[in-house]
Amino acid sequence: MNYRHGYHAGNFADLAKHAALLVLLRLLREGQKSLRVVDTHAGAGAYDLSDPDFARSKEAEAGIKHLLSHNVPDNLRPLADYVRAKNAAVGFHTRVGLYPGSPVLTLDHLRADDDYIGCELRPDDYGLLRARVEPRGHAIQADGYAIATEVAKDSDDHDLLYLIDPPFELPGDYAAIVTTLAEVLDLRPDARALVWLPVKDLETLDSFLRHMERDLEGADIVAAEVRLRPLWNPMKMNGCALVAVNAPEGFAQTLEAIAGDVVAVFGEAGGVAKVQRL
Repeated sequence: MNYRHGYHAGNFADLAKHAALLVLLRLLREGQKSLRVVDTHAGAGAYDLSDPDFARSKEAEAGIKHLLSHNVPDNLRPLADYVRAKNAAVGFHTRVGLYPGSPVLTLDHLRADDDYIGCELRPDDYGLLRARVEPRGHAIQADGYAIATEVAKDSDDHDLLYLIDPPFELPGDYAAIVTTLAEVLDLRPDARALVWLPVKDLETLDSFLRHMERDLEGADIVAAEVRLRPLWNPMKMNGCALVAVNAPEGFAQTLEAIAGDVVAVFGEAGGVAKVQRL
């Protein structure tokens, strides 16, 4: 596949996902059990925004760099502060040269006895991921959907959180997410998940949510839509969605606030943030 997350690192969708993930990890750190996080499509872990191949898309310019050059709204401030600190730590004091992906962000916000497993199939990104997460976490060059189910079979002593953000270059990704979560929840009904999806047209998103509601019966599912513009052109990425499964109490309200702030900063006329419980 040609997809690499580096082309999109630090865009508005990353900011929505990572702002939500920071809150989710904070809430889950309050649990008594150690936490095991499974990142099914982990990517390279962190991204050099000066890489000329990645810089061509200018998505970071319109995303994290735009955010940090303006007044940051309250619900995006923890993420903004974290990204600033990561950049300062590697010598970027006056510009954003690094964007931490979910592997690095997660590891930076876990307790000593928590665990991270990142899955990545691309050999080049897997090599980078392994260098960036080990020995703090584990990198596996494998199908993340299959690993998700295997982990659920052998994690009785951990709380489980799944991060699912596939490339969506394969038409089967939407179905694979639902099937994987159904298998996981059959083994561990208390498992939690945060799923990211692009929003191009309403029909695709509605179909996915219908299947989630049907096949994950008994799970608590909250879906947030971040629409930057009306869904008139299905060839554009018009927004993104975050779907939380079995999230802790209070997360839905914060997710709604994050979605609203992302639309307020990056949205066009007709942009809207919506949250629903399935």
